[in-house]
Amino acid sequence: MSKTLHEIEEAIETLPLPERLQLYKDMPQLIGRNAEDLDWQRLGLENFFQDDSPDDKVYDSI
Repeated sequence: MSKTLHEIEEAIETLPLPERLQLYKDMPQLIGRNAEDLDWQRLGLENFFQDDSPDDKVYDSI
């Protein structure tokens, strides 16, 4: 049985809070990733998008 991402998101939204928290805890293993790697990736992306140096304006005019 194949589900679309939208269907999965809708199903998750209907779960009771304890089950959503359990899913959040289990997600790294479910997608085949290490939880610590995902934390580092999230932090890296957050910092990347927060870096809005004035020097980068030169790339906005392309």
